[in-house]
Amino acid sequence: MVFEHGARYGSQRRAFRSIAANRFVYAVLRAFEAKEQSMRLSIEWSRPLPMHRGRGGSLIYSLDLDQIERVAGIYIFARKWGKSYEALYVGQSTNLRGRMKGHLNNLRLMRHLENAKTGRRVVILGYPQTKPGQQFPKVLKTLERVFIRHFLAEGHDLVNKQGVRIRRHEVESTGRVPKAFIPSLMYLEKTKGN
Repeated sequence: MVFEHGARYGSQRRAFRSIAANRFVYAVLRAFEAKEQSMRLSIEWSRPLPMHRGRGGSLIYSLDLDQIERVAGIYIFARKWGKSYEALYVGQSTNLRGRMKGHLNNLRLMRHLENAKTGRRVVILGYPQTKPGQQFPKVLKTLERVFIRHFLAEGHDLVNKQGVRIRRHEVESTGRVPKAFIPSLMYLEKTKGN
């Protein structure tokens, strides 16, 4: 009986040690994941490149593709009026020149640019500056998401790659709170289920 009793408690002690070890491993993994999830990202932007109306061909807009390198980066199709800009499309690519050439043939996207409010059409290119330990593909995708969410939150008229407007919630605030703290109009990207 003592043997069985001791064996039972011995297996419980091993189980508790195993749980404690699992908790430790879990805590280490959580700390590692938190470190991985919290990246400090950096990007260097080019001057806006002007888009021109397509001449004689089937393109709505054209770009001087020779000014665009075959490198990875973020790009923003936008309209510019005065000193202000409005983002119309945000994307990322491992070959910016190739992606720009493809987008110039995307009728839905080019129609969205054409139908946007007045202003000159431009493309702004961003080149991620990775730090040691950062994975470039992950940085590229994260930066794209950051800028899409930023511009949607600011109320820009973004579309997705099919040329469909990205749906968003609109929140109007009134009352006696400083507008610098809580703007009178805020936007949130609408996702599945909300």
